[in-house]
Amino acid sequence: MGFVATFAAVVLAATLPATASPIAGLHFLVGSWKCTYRAGAVRLPYDATYAYDRDGHTFRQTASFTGGGSEELVAYDAQRRGWTAVVLDDQGTATILRAPGSDPNHIAYRSVYPDASIATTFDRISATEYTQHATVHSGGKTIASVDTCLRAAR
Repeated sequence: MGFVATFAAVVLAATLPATASPIAGLHFLVGSWKCTYRAGAVRLPYDATYAYDRDGHTFRQTASFTGGGSEELVAYDAQRRGWTAVVLDDQGTATILRAPGSDPNHIAYRSVYPDASIATTFDRISATEYTQHATVHSGGKTIASVDTCLRAAR
């Protein structure tokens, strides 16, 4: 009887559809966005483009602004039940951030490399808008910023 129950469980599990990775929930971002970074009196417009990479297992953002840009890869680690983002910028700086949870509409990251000085939260507002609120501790100062992004015309 135990063999039959085990066999039935294996067959049933094989026929159930695989659960989609939370990274699939970022699909609304695919395409081009017009963004504005604001921190105090500083205002910096930039363009962001999103696409899936590595056969849909990671998500890539390329950002460009006057004088520079950055690239970010986002992945979801099912075993750790959390997100990892790796950001590379034009100055050669690399930052690694991690966030617990699986909600692709609200991701609260903390930097783990090169230090823990950055906290940033991604929030989906709608299919055509998202925000990122960040706090960076650097040189004895704390900088709070907000990026607001709107889908670019197609």
